[in-house]
Amino acid sequence: MLASMMEIPLEKIVSGSGIMHDWYIVIDEAHSYKGVFGCHTALILRRLKRICSNIYGCHPTFTFCTATSANPREHVMELAKLDNVGLIQNDGSPCGSKYFLLWNPPLHMKKEGGSQGSSVTRRSSPIVEVSYLFSEMVQHGLRCIAFCKTRKLCELVLSYTREILEVTGKELVDSICVYRAGYIAEDRRKIEADLFEGKLCGVAATNALELGIDVGHIDATLHLGFPGSVASLWQQAGRSGRRAKQSLAIYVAFEGPLDQYFMKSPDKLFGKPIEHCQVDSHNPKVLGQHIACAAYEHPICLQYDENHFGSTLDSIVTTLKDKGFLVNNPSGPFSSTMWNYIGPEKNPSQTVSIRAIEHDKYKVIDKLNNRLLEEIEESKAFFQVYEGAIYMHQGVNYLVEEFDLSSRTAFCRKVDVKYYTKTRDYTDINVLGGDFAYLPACKTNHLKTTAQANSCKVSTKWFGFHRICKSSSKILDTVELRLPPYSYDSEAVWIRIPRSAKLAVEERKLEFRGGSHAASHTLLNILPLHMMCGASDLGTECVNPHETRGMPERILLYDKHPGGIGLATQVKKLFGELLLAALELVSACSCASASGCPNCIQSLTCSEYNEVL
Repeated sequence: MLASMMEIPLEKIVSGSGIMHDWYIVIDEAHSYKGVFGCHTALILRRLKRICSNIYGCHPTFTFCTATSANPREHVMELAKLDNVGLIQNDGSPCGSKYFLLWNPPLHMKKEGGSQGSSVTRRSSPIVEVSYLFSEMVQHGLRCIAFCKTRKLCELVLSYTREILEVTGKELVDSICVYRAGYIAEDRRKIEADLFEGKLCGVAATNALELGIDVGHIDATLHLGFPGSVASLWQQAGRSGRRAKQSLAIYVAFEGPLDQYFMKSPDKLFGKPIEHCQVDSHNPKVLGQHIACAAYEHPICLQYDENHFGSTLDSIVTTLKDKGFLVNNPSGPFSSTMWNYIGPEKNPSQTVSIRAIEHDKYKVIDKLNNRLLEEIEESKAFFQVYEGAIYMHQGVNYLVEEFDLSSRTAFCRKVDVKYYTKTRDYTDINVLGGDFAYLPACKTNHLKTTAQANSCKVSTKWFGFHRICKSSSKILDTVELRLPPYSYDSEAVWIRIPRSAKLAVEERKLEFRGGSHAASHTLLNILPLHMMCGASDLGTECVNPHETRGMPERILLYDKHPGGIGLATQVKKLFGELLLAALELVSACSCASASGCPNCIQSLTCSEYNEVL
């Protein structure tokens, strides 16, 4: 809605002097404006306030609505750069009975290491479990949304559910689909309309359908894994049972520590307070996009506009000038000169995706009909649509036959295969100041950690991919892959591991590298209990067991968003608490294996399949 509003000429929004001083801006679901989306929204609001102030001399009144935020006042003050906000707390919305079911997939014995390997207890696939539940909902006439944490999980759930319906309810196979970011806008609007009109019985969706889109009455929601915050879980569950009708929410657990923690202690889930919302409007990549838009709307003046966009405005203006986006009158003073937009786009706001940081995207084309299937951010494209990759769209498998780097296009064709693909890659994190000697602990921190946060460069190199059997998860073969490296600037938080700790580990004949990697995994696993984030927001250094290069002796987490969105600074403040929580998690785990288990030190997202453990 905000983006659409910014496309309307301001003379049509403010059409007379009589209303300029009574302009109200109402923003619903304020808690959703966090992370990357929140960064974009904050800058859109700053652009809007700038136009109101600089051109029309008016100062609009803001009204925000939110039901799931622990710090609504502080959050919206940062979001819209407001000096003061009044808070009214009174819930008058109609609400029917909601039944909340926690579903832990059943345990079974599994052989590890082939026929001669030892038997271990593992849980059934939560993806398969939620697919069976999804099919049951649809067959019983219940309108349902199956929420998944990632785009790929959405596609897998749809594929498995359709396979089940082929046997149990063939007439319903086409009544479900996927709804997620990445699909072209035309396809998303059609899915929304079909769901609202009852042509679809259900969708597998990412948090793109969490709020803000009217899809009519929903009877039930499924939740594949903890979505990253209690606020998101309640927001997703709130999609069903509106208009005071009864509804059902089913949370299906993964085998990871966080999901199992809530399965064993449901009171910790239902009694857990809603998390604080956080927004950081200083990401340089996002700032650059919006300052170009602001200059198009009205020339930039550093002297006045620094108040709206912050102290880095001059450096970003200089960067945009060097790229050919801005021009000024060189004869005047730098601070008071007016900067005009001269970039290649007729309207630069048309090219800004407010849910992503990156500007460059790759197109995925169906070779059969030359149809555009999706546009993927550059940082994700090399993981998803390289030559030989199996790419999924609406539950259908496509084989990528050509990956053209020059035109940023992947050409694929529909195939029927029983395997999926996963890249082989490694990521280096070079931290500014990462080689410093040990710094003293902060005296004001009672846990006295030496955690540091600073800028870093994240560089990924690809050298192959695996073809993996769907039914057994066994690697069928490995293929060499040549792609250019990809790097971006971000932020990291880390602690150096003392030499004395390494010597103590080696004296006990234990694996130091595996232990430090396990500690990093455990921190990632425990993090969503302490702040709003997930596996797509923060990563760690995943060690290849065959790696011969020297690696820094540290525990490090880095922000996966180019430019960073303030997560490293947040983690630094909590590092001591996180270390204690991680120790408690590992100590309480009942597994007897030295390599740990998915309930403690293993990570479902480890790029090296937890081999070093």
